[in-house]
Amino acid sequence: MDAPTKRRHQPGGANPTRRKVVEEPFHPAAPTPTAAAAPPSRLVGAIVEKGFSAAAPSSAPRPSVLPFPVARHRSHGPHWGPVAKGAGKDGAEEEDEMDMDETDYQPVAAAAAGPVRRKEKKDMDFSRWREFVGDAPPKRRQGKPAQPKKQSEQNIDAGAVTLKAGAASAGERELEGVSMQIDSGNAKGPPGTVISVSDVVSQKRMNQAESRVELVKTSEVINSALQGERMELDGGDSSMEAEINAENMARLAGMSAGEIAEAQAEIINKINPALVEILRRRGREKSGGTKGVGKDKGVGNPGLQKAKRATAGDWLMANEHNGGSWKVWSERVERIRSCRFTLDGDILGFQSYQEQQDGKKAHAENVGERDFLRTEGDPAAVGYTINEAVALTRSMVPGQRVLALQLLASILNRALQSIHKMDLLDNVKEMDFSDQFHDWQAVWAYALGPEPELVLSLRMSLDDNHDSVVLSCAKLINVMLSFEFNESYFETSERVTDHGKYICTAPVFRSKPDLEGGFLEGGFWKYNTKPSNILPQCGDDEEDKGDEKPTIQDDVVVSGQDVAAGFIRMGILPRICFLLEMDPPPVLEDYLVSMLVALARHSPQSADAVLNCPRLIQNVTKLLTKQGSMEIRSSQIKGVTLLNVLSKYNRQICLNFVNRGVFQQAMWHWYRKAGTLEDWVRSGKQQCKLSSAMMVEQLRFWRSCISYGFCITHFADLFPILCLWLSPFTDKALSEHNVLVEFSSVARESYLVLGALAQRLPLLHLVEQLAKPDVEVSASNYVETWSWSHVVPMVDLALSWLRLNDIPYVCSLISSQNRNTKHMLEASSLILVIASVLGMLNSVLERISPDATSDGRSYSLPWIPDFVPKIGLSIIGNGFFSISGTVASGDLDHQSFCSTSLVQGLCYMRCHGNIDISLSSINCLQRLMQLSASVDRVIQGATKSCSEHLNESKTGVAGKLLGEGISNLWCDDLLHLLTLLLPIVSSQWPILRNIEVFGRGGPAPGVGFGWGACGGGFWSRKCLLAQLDSQLTLDLFKSFSSELGGPVTLNNGVNSDNVTNTAVTASDRIGSSLGVSSIAGPGQISVVEKAFDILFEPSNLKYLKSSIHKFASHMELPKPFEWDITEDEYLLFSSVLNSHFRSRWLSIKEKHSKKKAGNNNSTNVPKIPETLETIQEETELAEPVNEPLSTLVVEWAHQRLPLPVHWILSAVCCIDDPKGILSTSANYIFDVSRAGLIFLLGLEAISAAPCLHAHLIWKMHALSVSVRSSMDLLQEDRSRDIFYALQELYGQHLDKLCQKCNRSHSVKEDESVGVANLEVREEIARLEILRFQQKVHGSYTTFVESLVEQFAAVSYGDIIFGRQVTIYLHRTVESDVRLAAWNALSNAYVLELLPPLDKCVGNSEGYLEPLEDDEKILESYAKSWTSGALDKAVQRDSMAFTLVKHHLSGFAFQCSASSKTLRYKVVKSLLRCYTLKRHHEAMLKSFVLQGITQESERSSNELDRRFQILKDACEMNSSLLAEVQRLKASIGQ
Repeated sequence: MDAPTKRRHQPGGANPTRRKVVEEPFHPAAPTPTAAAAPPSRLVGAIVEKGFSAAAPSSAPRPSVLPFPVARHRSHGPHWGPVAKGAGKDGAEEEDEMDMDETDYQPVAAAAAGPVRRKEKKDMDFSRWREFVGDAPPKRRQGKPAQPKKQSEQNIDAGAVTLKAGAASAGERELEGVSMQIDSGNAKGPPGTVISVSDVVSQKRMNQAESRVELVKTSEVINSALQGERMELDGGDSSMEAEINAENMARLAGMSAGEIAEAQAEIINKINPALVEILRRRGREKSGGTKGVGKDKGVGNPGLQKAKRATAGDWLMANEHNGGSWKVWSERVERIRSCRFTLDGDILGFQSYQEQQDGKKAHAENVGERDFLRTEGDPAAVGYTINEAVALTRSMVPGQRVLALQLLASILNRALQSIHKMDLLDNVKEMDFSDQFHDWQAVWAYALGPEPELVLSLRMSLDDNHDSVVLSCAKLINVMLSFEFNESYFETSERVTDHGKYICTAPVFRSKPDLEGGFLEGGFWKYNTKPSNILPQCGDDEEDKGDEKPTIQDDVVVSGQDVAAGFIRMGILPRICFLLEMDPPPVLEDYLVSMLVALARHSPQSADAVLNCPRLIQNVTKLLTKQGSMEIRSSQIKGVTLLNVLSKYNRQICLNFVNRGVFQQAMWHWYRKAGTLEDWVRSGKQQCKLSSAMMVEQLRFWRSCISYGFCITHFADLFPILCLWLSPFTDKALSEHNVLVEFSSVARESYLVLGALAQRLPLLHLVEQLAKPDVEVSASNYVETWSWSHVVPMVDLALSWLRLNDIPYVCSLISSQNRNTKHMLEASSLILVIASVLGMLNSVLERISPDATSDGRSYSLPWIPDFVPKIGLSIIGNGFFSISGTVASGDLDHQSFCSTSLVQGLCYMRCHGNIDISLSSINCLQRLMQLSASVDRVIQGATKSCSEHLNESKTGVAGKLLGEGISNLWCDDLLHLLTLLLPIVSSQWPILRNIEVFGRGGPAPGVGFGWGACGGGFWSRKCLLAQLDSQLTLDLFKSFSSELGGPVTLNNGVNSDNVTNTAVTASDRIGSSLGVSSIAGPGQISVVEKAFDILFEPSNLKYLKSSIHKFASHMELPKPFEWDITEDEYLLFSSVLNSHFRSRWLSIKEKHSKKKAGNNNSTNVPKIPETLETIQEETELAEPVNEPLSTLVVEWAHQRLPLPVHWILSAVCCIDDPKGILSTSANYIFDVSRAGLIFLLGLEAISAAPCLHAHLIWKMHALSVSVRSSMDLLQEDRSRDIFYALQELYGQHLDKLCQKCNRSHSVKEDESVGVANLEVREEIARLEILRFQQKVHGSYTTFVESLVEQFAAVSYGDIIFGRQVTIYLHRTVESDVRLAAWNALSNAYVLELLPPLDKCVGNSEGYLEPLEDDEKILESYAKSWTSGALDKAVQRDSMAFTLVKHHLSGFAFQCSASSKTLRYKVVKSLLRCYTLKRHHEAMLKSFVLQGITQESERSSNELDRRFQILKDACEMNSSLLAEVQRLKASIGQ
């Protein structure tokens, strides 16, 4: 039988008194005197969880059995010493004692509380396992006490121990506020007394030496206690080691501080410095020093490292971080482990065990009082950590499980709210997290990380038998999946974007850069966890063969990588299906469907899992058609959303929904009898909100089906209800009942559906297609088309929305006097309706005359429908924009068109409104520009093709203006809008480019918003607004190019009389296009392509070329630029740059499974006639109907957007193709590289923003990549000049960075900072300039070696190539890279090919200062000297010998005494080489005379000192001393 049953059958197990008290845990009566005298072990079983007040209602949980112990004992709770009376009891007595009355206790006595006393294990004791894994505080051992002879090592004098933080000389581990407790054993004091190291305070002042000795004693006692535990685990004794430690400590105690320092110096001088460093490192590891925190945060016991649990941040790959930010982030996340929260989710403090928030130590009596408070339900006493709350979810008491789940939901919800309030700028600026109480980003990352294993606990809680637990668990899962924030983003995206696609929310990371790609970052995105890991049963056959079936640990690992994938892998979908079948309450039903929506948005694999789950879709469909479901519920709305989300993934899925009747069941509200708007308004605001939300989701589902070519024939059935929302409202009842926003949302979606239907229209002027039926059905394809007979009445309804003066709240935007922010929300909702109307009309016009830019052809129009001029006249005459003064000055009638402007009102909304209002204004502006361009295209096409022009008498002056073109009429508004957007776009892209964290979209493995980036990152509406701003900017540039006959490249290209400070320059076009390219995200490949088209126009390249010549004239170059670029080269460079960047950054990594498409295309080839004229006719008649889309989903994975900031460097790196991976020709690659150099220098000349923000490391690296496999660039004069100019420019930048770094270190450091810490800080600061290995790739040394091989093979001493190689010998480069470069040059015997020091990139001081301190590099320098690799370098004045001479001389004559051994070794090797090679005399002389001035007296003294150092280095070797004497004589001494 189990333990509780066994105790009930034992004597005392059915104690009536005990059962009575246990069943009434909230009894407010004061404890009896008997309870006050109860031993601490009798407290077990009567724990009342905090969070339940003493005056709890009768409905509170009343457990009838003992609570599960994990609900009471937490990993960071207080611990007390053992009671002497119970030390010698056997196991039977312990069990009897546990069955006594556990509810009587003394509230304030320290001895009245105690932990669970486990049965003693005589052979091995693992009670302190948390101490060994470093996860929790050291806990006293429950086994038998240690031997008396060892207790002397554990006694601590309370008056002689103190811990002084910041004592650098001590070199011991800081305890970081951890109150490590040690059993007193046989020490004097009452039974159970425990001495806490953090509570022992010094009684007298001690000098530095005494404090050091006592600190060593304290650390030794702690280490001895740990070692004693380890020895006991192994069954051995530590007497010998303990005696040695005691003797060492005794000797140290008898020495003064000076004696200790002298002994240390003597030991250091006698031992090899490398060995000293090893011993120091071992000492730090043994003592748990803090210097190794960045490398290993575990305890100093390597044998137990495997037992250590996964720490927060393990799910992030350590090699994907950038510099010290990874360490800072790891420390932030790990600090949350000790963070405590209130039941409301607020951070209570970062308390470490017994240390209170104010820094005061809690004594034994306060501990008992605190425990009384925590057990009586005072949440402010201690609070809960996340790990404690997760452990509490597995309690035996349902109320405790509910409490834990609600606490976790409050914490995560508070974290999401705080992350949402954060600014996107927080990703860029250096954040100060000293205020630890607001680091909610780290809280979210830790909770979703692998350590708490929250997903596993929630999956278990969802199987609970108590409804309250299941409900709380479902709520928490929705918070983990960030359902509300993700749905808010998708809701906004559906309103303001016209592509109808949405992005999968699965967490992703960048693939690692490789050598073949030039080590450039910005690789393809990949899912955090493999898609095959979501459904492991897919590979059961292969796994059964290898006997490797999935385990729970595998599920936990997957959940640590991806929360949603972990839920699906753990079988949450069948459980949701079961709960839906059990007719759950409405609240739980809503949570369950929300979970399905969040999981379906995750990835295509998750959507397949939802679809393939048996009976799941059927149960969701039943929710939509329940009996008596005339009242709309939230779960039904989300059920339609789920169907819409699933249908977007694949056309076949949507077809299955249509064939199985799911579409009709989801749209059943639309088949009822049509009512009136008055009936809808009278139903009440709440009912209006629910019905409008349901209709919006149903219309979106219908729109998705229409995009695939389905359900178009349902238009006739659904139109009776649809027409209610197509006309502008005239009744004031909508405003009076405050349902205008709900009406506008349905009207907006209705016109979006009409726009989708319009895209299914056949081309108007294809007579052959007009004779065909509207529905085409084949065995392999099912396509429906809309009829043109339905278009005219729909257009008439749409034109009624263009009468802006008749629409409330919108007419006030037109008039500049009545603009205010009072009714901005209502105006914003109506503006979105107008935007959808404009988009619908634009779709209709595109089926009359498709845009010529899409396929490169223009369509001739024999006639146009009558509604086309009506659309144009409605735009001109209803105040959409103000007509330019130059156009309207000729006629007074035009003044009516100039008085008002909706465009200016929309600009006002963009500047003064919130994000939602700004999104609606930008969306309307974009649709207005598209419609204006379409009207001009259709009318101009008809004017050119037919002899009968538009009759001015029919349309008046407006018709004349219409014939001239709408886009030409609102130049003022366009320039005003562009002037507004240019600074906005330029300020947005630097922020958005920093959202990517550690090569990921966000630091947490959540979904969508749950990635945990500041402000939501890519999933924020701010990011969406920035993308819309960039798209509108490109449309404006395109409009100006077509309007003025070409791009505007000069400041005086616009009449200054009309617009002030709004001239569009080529620099603006280039800078904005670069910014747009950096802002665009997944699914916006077409936007980036437009940006590339503008960026690489020949006119912009001409502007860059002229800027290069001006820029070069101000640089000190050896010769001026005399080359020029021909027109053909401009066209060539424009073409190759555009094609290269498209193929490099916009390509999609597709699966190799498209053989069917190729076969279908091949079958159509024989049907095409052979004659040239017939081919043209077939081409002209191609695509009479838009091809249906195959998917409406965009995946983050398998693409590269958003682009990294250094994407412009890929053209320079294109020539690096050593393995012939690229399928293009060599000439094409060479042309791309030539054009890339010109483009890069041109951007530097105009100081384009991306060039300024790209790190110098990437620019230097790109130049190295361009010459790594070929010298073709350096053999062309023009490319050679540009290459040299870039080297000079980047050298100047490097010098400025070095000067800034030196100025920062010239400031005097605080005296309290240790010398060692200062040296480490300075070294890190130096490496922050050119840390190639850290910034580019961890294997960068391999790249440098290959570069040197190329230099040795083909350069023949080319000075530009040599300058590029010498960059890697700069002192700001990492030591590993410098060592690899030098060894490669020395081994290849090409040191003499390097240029002189004064011709290297940057100032010579950067190569010489500070003196080299890396021993490996110094030894390599000495080896090159003795091997003869430097002999020719001396003759050719190579920088190699200057470098070696300077650093070796400085090391030999100016280094500290600590490196005496290596110094002697280097000097003796040089003298022996001088003995064997007499021609080295000049080299050795320069070595000795390096840095000596010409002053006679000082130089003589310095020479004497140096020769004395040489003699000391000989160590009485007569032969070497003779060589020193001969060298001295040759110098003249």
